[in-house]
Amino acid sequence: MSAAPADAAVPVAPDALWGAFVSADNAADFCKSWLALQCSQVGDVRAGLLLLEQGGGTFVPAGVWPTDQTDVTYLAPGAQRCLSERRGTLQRGLEGALVVVAYPLEVDGRIHGAVVLDVAERPDAALQDVLRRIHWGAGWLESVFLRRQAQDEALALTRARAALDVLGVAAEQARLEDLALAVANDLASRFACDRVAFGVDRAGRARLVALSHSAFFEKKSQFVVALENAMDEALDQRRSVIWPTDTDAAAGGIAIAHRDFAAQRAVCSVLLSSRGQGIGVLTFERNAGEPFEPDEVLGFEAIGALLGPLVESRIELHRWFAGRLADKVRDGWRHLRDPRRPAFRAAVTVIAVLLAAVVLIDGDYRVSAKSVVEGEVQRSVVAPFEGYIREAPIRAGMLVKKGQMLARLDDRDLLIERQRYSAEREQHERRYRDALSKHERANAHVSLAQMAEAESQLALVEEKLARAEVVAPFDGVVVTGDLTQLLGSPVEQGKLLFEVAPLDAYRVILKVDDRDIRYVRAGQGGRLVLTGFAGDALDFKVHNISMAQAEEGKNLFRVEARLDRGDIPLRPGMEGVGKIVVGERSYAWIWTHRLFDWLRLQAWNWLP
Repeated sequence: MSAAPADAAVPVAPDALWGAFVSADNAADFCKSWLALQCSQVGDVRAGLLLLEQGGGTFVPAGVWPTDQTDVTYLAPGAQRCLSERRGTLQRGLEGALVVVAYPLEVDGRIHGAVVLDVAERPDAALQDVLRRIHWGAGWLESVFLRRQAQDEALALTRARAALDVLGVAAEQARLEDLALAVANDLASRFACDRVAFGVDRAGRARLVALSHSAFFEKKSQFVVALENAMDEALDQRRSVIWPTDTDAAAGGIAIAHRDFAAQRAVCSVLLSSRGQGIGVLTFERNAGEPFEPDEVLGFEAIGALLGPLVESRIELHRWFAGRLADKVRDGWRHLRDPRRPAFRAAVTVIAVLLAAVVLIDGDYRVSAKSVVEGEVQRSVVAPFEGYIREAPIRAGMLVKKGQMLARLDDRDLLIERQRYSAEREQHERRYRDALSKHERANAHVSLAQMAEAESQLALVEEKLARAEVVAPFDGVVVTGDLTQLLGSPVEQGKLLFEVAPLDAYRVILKVDDRDIRYVRAGQGGRLVLTGFAGDALDFKVHNISMAQAEEGKNLFRVEARLDRGDIPLRPGMEGVGKIVVGERSYAWIWTHRLFDWLRLQAWNWLP
């Protein structure tokens, strides 16, 4: 570590130091007088350094004691250690030749600077007293820091209030052009600007939308072209651009177009941003040439940050569908080219492969239809003659055997008729014999005819008696018919009493929509899933295409099919969904053909 400097401090009276401290009218004089006062109170100080934060974590000398030309570079290690450890530190050189006392200046957990003193050798207790003096004296600087912080917060609050006022003016306008003109007029009057221009990004180029206090401007004029070039400069750099500026290009940005546009004016262009993207530019002008202050630029940027999302919403609201689609495609292409988004690239690749597969790969096209199971032979059992129901032990849903009684008609009148016709036959037979014995041929022929008539009537009655008991024609299940509540009721001859279907022969009726019937042909196969056998798909083959019927507001064709299996315990009336395989088509056609058919039909309906 280097030795202490040879400069000797010139003694100054304490009253003079306090007078300079109290009368300091700027921050630099205040810091220098404060450091001199601290060094005089500590005593035996050979050199002193006051470091303050300039911004961005950079600390610069705000005061050097005893003179501004004193070399205090050897105090840098002590200052660096103090700032890194955030506490007061002591450093000693060889044999006490150098004693460096450093103390951080901290307010609300933030380091604002440090005080570093090169003091004469003294006991540890005296060095601790030096740290305490610096700690008590730092309160003056802390008040400066707090005052500066309050001023910064007041400026930030003023900027926020102005930005919110401008946002309120913009929100009152529904159209983009009206919004731009209202904002430009308000900003020009609020910040004492001679002119404010409002531009938006159109396909990567700035386009002027409004000029303050101007209802019309010539879009192709030299002035507008130069102004849009200046706006492009801010858009391309994605930052604010100021002219004139005393900063270099690295700090202040490139301002060539602004220089050409400004001439003798002061110009500031601020970006309108939304979601990290520049969507527009606000350009402020002052003809007097008075440059824009950094605080003003911060206020402009706050306004741009708040206005950006609102302006973007107005742009999107007034764009046509094609423009929005182009933006979406452009954004997608940009994301696809971005190497930082591998997941998006992978997702787009997978979607593209799936779309290609949907268009190029063929699959079985199946026509779906509601289905019902019916008996292949469905026999009707009707009343054989007029009569009354006497017995009806069977009703719909019951299994019956061949010859089993389904119902019985009342046969008491028939029995009486049989006795009557039997008696008449015997009477006519006796008359016939008497006529033969008396050789009365005419009477014999009459009696013989009457006897034949009686026998016919008797045979008819016997036939009715034989058919009074209604029996099942074969083994099966009763599909319809329930006479249990109609005992004693009269029935007419030929009235339907029961319908019986066999248990081993079924057919499937598929109700196909007329939009799909053109694809169905006899002989095509398919599969059927019934509600009662959801886990078992039954194969069938189309046998016949019947006529259409209107059901539930639709035109449905009855398509008959036969099942390939007969070992399934089916019942007539079971319902399900059947699918007929009609051929191979691309999956894209399968999923979209109904939509295109509907569009063609609507076009045919509406076009002249």
